[in-house]
Amino acid sequence: MGRPLSTARACDGVTLVELMIAIAILATVAAIAVPAYRDYVETAAVGVLAAEIATMEPFQQDTRLRTGSYGIGTWDFATDDTSLTVATGWAPRNSNGATYVVVADEAGYRVTATDPEGRTVCRIMPARRPC
Repeated sequence: MGRPLSTARACDGVTLVELMIAIAILATVAAIAVPAYRDYVETAAVGVLAAEIATMEPFQQDTRLRTGSYGIGTWDFATDDTSLTVATGWAPRNSNGATYVVVADEAGYRVTATDPEGRTVCRIMPARRPC
């Protein structure tokens, strides 16, 4: 006589329906996780630019105390333009290829930072307001 049906079923592999359910669950998880990861990466990259802008403030305040005005210039890794370093003594901590442009007036200065992927952060300093 043959084996009972329940024992024969235990030896079989995964059915097509079970495999499709597993793939559907993985696709759903991926559909939620990938955009969240991209948002996280974007937020982190913008945060790096904002942090670099914040490190500029003591250098600008020192320049203003010594010369009576804020330093202006550009820091661009790609073109080797370091006029901002000459004017203020500031250089970014990270050599991530970002470009920093500073323009100033009597009230403050505006910093625009752009990374190689095109993300831009602009701050009006020393108030630290977005442009």
